[in-house]
Amino acid sequence: MNQTEEGVNRLILSGEVVSEPASRKTPAGISITRFTLQHQSIQQEAGNPKKVDCRIMVTAFGDVFHHSIGKGAQIEVQGFLSYESRQKMETRLIVHAQSIKELKYKD
Repeated sequence: MNQTEEGVNRLILSGEVVSEPASRKTPAGISITRFTLQHQSIQQEAGNPKKVDCRIMVTAFGDVFHHSIGKGAQIEVQGFLSYESRQKMETRLIVHAQSIKELKYKD
């Protein structure tokens, strides 16, 4: 597949915002907000329950992020995966959020 072809890269992940969201503007005036999301769940793998715990950086451009969401909020992020390269040979996956919704749980 060449770089112009579309492929499937879709992610839906829920979890807790575990870092205070940090916002800035690009030179073009577009706002960018970044934070870390922690996901914990039990998933089925080969018919057996598996505890899943992961943290991933989320980047939201424009008006996708709602400033009422802060550290400790339970959210669902829909978007796609990409990678960020800090130094040669060091990369990490990040989620580019296309929508974020705050989850309200009943006690």
